[in-house]
Amino acid sequence: MTAKIGYAQAGNDKLRRGATYASASVAVVLIIAKMVAYFMTDSMAMLSSLVDSTVDLMASLVTIYGVASALRPPDHDHRFGHGKAEPLAALGQAAFIAGSSVLLCYEALHRLYHPQSIQNTNLGYSVMAGAIVLSVFLIFFQRYVIRRTASMAIGADNIHYLGDLAVNLAVIAAFGLYQFTGLDWFDPVFALAIALGLIMSAFHIAKEALNILMDRELPDQDRAKIISIVKARPLVRGVHDLRTRSDSDRVFIEFHLELDGTTTLQKAHEVTDDIMGALKKEFPSSDILVHQDPAGLIEDRLDAQIEIRSTHK
Repeated sequence: MTAKIGYAQAGNDKLRRGATYASASVAVVLIIAKMVAYFMTDSMAMLSSLVDSTVDLMASLVTIYGVASALRPPDHDHRFGHGKAEPLAALGQAAFIAGSSVLLCYEALHRLYHPQSIQNTNLGYSVMAGAIVLSVFLIFFQRYVIRRTASMAIGADNIHYLGDLAVNLAVIAAFGLYQFTGLDWFDPVFALAIALGLIMSAFHIAKEALNILMDRELPDQDRAKIISIVKARPLVRGVHDLRTRSDSDRVFIEFHLELDGTTTLQKAHEVTDDIMGALKKEFPSSDILVHQDPAGLIEDRLDAQIEIRSTHK
C-alpha cells in the first residue's frame, strides 16, 4: 500500500514539473509570434496580448521555481517541508500581473486619445487563432494536473492562461469591429478592458496565496467532517482545539482528543491510530498531530480563547 502511494506521489510530482515546463514553452512561442504580429499590425490590443504572454512567461518561470522548491522533502531547517514556496510563487505572479496591467492601462489610455489605424489584420487573425489553439491545449493539461495534484501555483498559472484565452478572443473581436466599422477607438478600449480583467485576476490570485501563507483554516465543511470522523469512534468522549491549515497540496490537522481517564496508553494509541487512518482516507495528503487528554480535564483551551475574543468584538 505504501509503495502504491509512493508511486502515485512520484507520478504527481512529475506531472507538476511537466505542467510548469509546458507553460513556459507555450509562453515563449506566443511571445515570439505576438511580437512579430504587433510590429506588423501596430495594434494596441495585440500589444496587450503580447504583454499578457510576457507576464505568463515570467509567472511560469516563478512557478517552475516555486513547484521545484515545494517538491523538496522536509529537512533539518524546514521540518514542515517547503510547500509554502507555491503560494509565494503565486504571490509573485500576482505582482507581475498587476504591474504589467497598470502599464498597459496607461498605454491604452494614451492610444485612446491618440488613435492609430490597424495594419495587416489577416496576420493578426492567424496569430490569434494559433494562440487560442495552444492556450486551449495547455489549459486542459493544467486542469488535469490540478485535479491530480491540487497544486496552487499551477492553479494560478491556469488562471493566467484562461485570461490569455479571453485576451486572444478580445483581440480578434477588436480586429473584427475595426474592419467592420473603421473606428479606431475599439482597439484601445479592448486593451483597457483586458488590462482591468488582468488586475482582477491578480487580486484573486494574491488573496488565495495570502490565505495559505497566513495559515487560514480549512473550509467549515472540512472542519466539520474532521470532527465527525473523530467523534464517530466509540471510546472518544470529545475533541477540542482543532487547528487546520494547508500549504497548497498538503493539509495539516492538529487537535486534542478526549478519552476516558482510565483508558490505557496502549488502547489510547490504538484509538488514535484508527482515527488518523480514517482521516488519511478523507484527506490523503494530510499531516496529523493528535494530543490525548483525559475527558473532563480543565485547561486553558484555544477554543475558549477564540470564543471570548469573538464575543468582545
